[in-house]
Amino acid sequence: MSFQVLARKYRPSTFSEVVGQEHILRALENSIQYNKLHQAYMFSGTRGVGKTTIARVFAKCLNCQKGDMPQSDPCNECTACKEIKAGRHIEFLEVDAASRTGVDDMRELLESVQYKPANARYKIYLIDEVHMLSKSSFNALLKTLEEPPEYLKFIFATTEIRKIPITIISRCQRFDLSRIKSGELLNYLKIIS
Repeated sequence: MSFQVLARKYRPSTFSEVVGQEHILRALENSIQYNKLHQAYMFSGTRGVGKTTIARVFAKCLNCQKGDMPQSDPCNECTACKEIKAGRHIEFLEVDAASRTGVDDMRELLESVQYKPANARYKIYLIDEVHMLSKSSFNALLKTLEEPPEYLKFIFATTEIRKIPITIISRCQRFDLSRIKSGELLNYLKIIS
């Protein structure tokens, strides 16, 4: 019998399952619904507030195959949704910047930017703990952020927004996640127990 961490077992798979952060979820849903998508998104906040979870759900929304356009409510049934959830979708790359901080790592990552997605609407890079990148890595990333191809989306997550160069932040749509209220957490624990 394999053990699964509770945070992964009960990780939300749609925006409606996310606890708290209503203002951010509404903004993301509206950007999808009205086709006002940005090339880069920055999620910041303390540990455990849902940065990576929201980023993964958003990635599913962008590449969900339920319709011809991105979906504000991913189906979780199509190949793209299932593969993004499992972390093996070829056009969804999740990188932990804490372990890949060097400029060579960033250049290697950005080499594939020039190729259009083969089986998805967007090529999505989720860079977690982005504040850990080196200065030269940020410079390499900046060149792509300045003129990204239309099929490319960046999602950054960080616990320390002040460590990220303003040149990067200025090219992102920024979302500051707040701590989840204890009442909301208690209600969610009652639901899953």
